[in-house]
Amino acid sequence: MEDRERFTLLRITGKYGGSVAIELDESNVSGIPDTSGELMVHNDFVAGLTRTYVEPSDLAPWEHVLDEVEAGRDAVWREHARVAEIGIQLVDREDDQDQITVTVADQQTTRVAISLEVNRGWIKEQRELLGGIRTAWRHVHPTALR
Repeated sequence: MEDRERFTLLRITGKYGGSVAIELDESNVSGIPDTSGELMVHNDFVAGLTRTYVEPSDLAPWEHVLDEVEAGRDAVWREHARVAEIGIQLVDREDDQDQITVTVADQQTTRVAISLEVNRGWIKEQRELLGGIRTAWRHVHPTALR
């Protein structure tokens, strides 16, 4: 059985290491992501992975988080949800890079914050990943993707 590349909703990777990503499994329909997948956090100190899910209704709030951070404001995605929330704090912005802190917290006891120095185009990259998931889901969840 061949391994297929998973669908990626978000992947924030630091210039000097560290990353946060959500990759969705492939559904029973080829080329369409499932709503379940994995949330992965990695840096020199910690490496974690947990199962998660993303509903089509989660996409607009993720886009809102990207809008807020792009405007220089901190934001949290899926705050108080049944799955891990992801917060992004813009610590510093220079000409070609941003210093951000990404916090991942589950609804139990786990909370991890990693600092990442990212190239300035990181938000555009996240929007492209988001657009890819929206396009793939458009055929199976048309009313949820407004």
